[in-house]
Amino acid sequence: MVRSKAQALQELASDFGISELRFASPGRLVGRVAEDRDALDVAEFEVAARRLLGAEVGLFSERVLSNANVSPDLVVSRPL
Repeated sequence: MVRSKAQALQELASDFGISELRFASPGRLVGRVAEDRDALDVAEFEVAARRLLGAEVGLFSERVLSNANVSPDLVVSRPL
């Protein structure tokens, strides 16, 4: 379902200052959050993405990829 709505998700993400959106696993996306955006923008994107997809969605900032013991699915996420 995510792939079929990739364009709409990317446009939605852009509205919240999120770019380079990638699919990690069902319900998990990775993206670059603009420096001038914060956790509220991420939360609002997640709510809007849930409405669009009709499913749970969590967005992880690409900043988490540098953390120790990060989940492998986030590391190998693929562009939408």
